[in-house]
Amino acid sequence: MTRELERGSAPVEFVMVGVLLVAVALTVLQIAFVAHIRAVAIDSAIAGAAHAALADTADSEGVVRATELVTSGVAASLVRSVFIASSEVAGKPIASVTIRLGVPIIGPWLPVAETDVTGRAFREAR
Repeated sequence: MTRELERGSAPVEFVMVGVLLVAVALTVLQIAFVAHIRAVAIDSAIAGAAHAALADTADSEGVVRATELVTSGVAASLVRSVFIASSEVAGKPIASVTIRLGVPIIGPWLPVAETDVTGRAFREAR
């Protein structure tokens, strides 16, 4: 009698588990995608700050360098702005490059959230 009641349950179980596994896999891929975008932006900001901190370069060259790197690593449409600021840490001058970019939350097409990443470098003596 119970055999009759269980008939057809395997395909239904397969569909329910399959949908759950696909959702988990897509979530993991999305987290990896966002982490990649953030890592590229952080590395670009650090490289731009290091370039701007050189003794014979202007701050605008660091911004250009950071912009080139981040737009080559992620979609240019995700980059909102790139700017530089000067400050001091323990009495020593530093260059800080900040990149503001959109972070895609649902797939690679819908940037919903924005984040800022900052790279800093000590300035060389001029």
